[in-house]
Amino acid sequence: MSHTTDGRRPRAAGRRRPRTAWWVSGGAAVLVAAFVALDAADIVPGPFTTAPQIEVDALPSPGAIDPEAEAAAAPLPADAPIPSGLDEIVEPIFEDAELSGRWSYDIRDALTGDVLLARDEQTAHTPASVTKVLTGAAALGALGADRRFTTRALVDAPPAEAVAGADTGADSGTGADPGADSTGPATVHLVGGGDVLLGPGENDPDAVMGRAGLTTLAQDTAAALTESGITQVTVSADLSRYSGDGWHAGWERPDIESGYITPIVPLMQESGYSEPNERYSSRHEDAAAVATDSFASALADAGADAGLEVVVAEPSAAPSGASELAAVESAPVSQLVEFMLVHSDNVVAEVLGREVALATDREASAAEAPSAVIDALASQDLDTGSIALQDTSGLDYGNRISAGDLTTIIEASAQAEGDLSMLVPAMPVAAFSGTLAPRYTSDETESGAGVVHAKTGSLATVSSLSGTVVTADDRLLVFSMMADEMDRGTSDEARLAFDTALARIAECGCG
Repeated sequence: MSHTTDGRRPRAAGRRRPRTAWWVSGGAAVLVAAFVALDAADIVPGPFTTAPQIEVDALPSPGAIDPEAEAAAAPLPADAPIPSGLDEIVEPIFEDAELSGRWSYDIRDALTGDVLLARDEQTAHTPASVTKVLTGAAALGALGADRRFTTRALVDAPPAEAVAGADTGADSGTGADPGADSTGPATVHLVGGGDVLLGPGENDPDAVMGRAGLTTLAQDTAAALTESGITQVTVSADLSRYSGDGWHAGWERPDIESGYITPIVPLMQESGYSEPNERYSSRHEDAAAVATDSFASALADAGADAGLEVVVAEPSAAPSGASELAAVESAPVSQLVEFMLVHSDNVVAEVLGREVALATDREASAAEAPSAVIDALASQDLDTGSIALQDTSGLDYGNRISAGDLTTIIEASAQAEGDLSMLVPAMPVAAFSGTLAPRYTSDETESGAGVVHAKTGSLATVSSLSGTVVTADDRLLVFSMMADEMDRGTSDEARLAFDTALARIAECGCG
């Protein structure tokens, strides 16, 4: 049964920070997220459906954070009353829901860390896409909010030497000549650096998907080739950054056609989607080939006046002596984390997991990324005792975490002053953005609109929600609600119970 805990939850060493600073950073962060969501309210997914096994969301390109909105955000009052009697509000809702399977929740005051209401909070559940909260926290900690991923175009010998070989007729047996003479075309290696949100067009500085554009990279590459006198090139993708075939044993191949996932490689265009602006688009099974073809086509167009001939070859690693012709950079990790959480993008989550693995001196593979995420969380003094991960996106039913440990991560973000503080504001906003856009719109739940910021999780037998809610008294609470092992077709009941309970808490003037 549910129980209320009056004592403070034990905290890991080194986690405490000045309360005044936290309330400014944590409260403002929540309000910033609301402003950003309102600014993006014209990009709202269609009606929510539970027919697919896993949540899939539309993928419009989120705009950059509005600096005027950020300046307008104000902190929540530190002396706002802490709600009491939440058991009388929450427990009847769950009892009336008659949920199948197992369910837990953990609700705390964000400022003090006091547990206000909890039920089986130490029981580990299948989290579904709430796994992305762990991946986002790990990425912000291990990579840093400002880290960007670079996609490069390399040629397999310095262009200047190629020109010299062509001009003088020098023997090309030294390997210095990549093909500017009659020995054949040079090889341009398109080196994947972990940016799977490459756009097919020119760089878009106001976008996350498409911040780096393959056309811009091709134009700069063509200019460098023309200057070097190279007129024939073979384009080959270098996918050596990640290990393995990119596929996880816990995923289903039909999920590629359904748009949930695709084999993970460090080079993709628009997250591998075939129709990125459609709500339920399939993904390309060979996403790297699509990006390579886009680059090669743009390269041919850009070099047409110089007579550049372009042929696409099979993927191959660039040799150590290859020289850089051009490069483009992704949006920073902070915005990639926001994209991943708002759109529940499994591909971005899996890529961030592999990048965390690289940052912690592990192999960037499906096998190593989950443990790298857990280690990155532990290095931030976060409790990882209940966490067991099979993947970093939440598609695998074998993932496990308790509501208690999940809420601890949310609490740490709310209290943080550094990069981890960006986690909570990156979450969907009830009735306004991402996977929460179609929720909190009914008479029963509309009180939570705009004041619930949370990551959703949904599988056929799983429903979860974790984030923050602001009460009518302006008190910030952190929470996690999880249900798994449910009868198929009953996840709506758990989702409605979560939303209704949080809506009642949001309208609570029960300090």
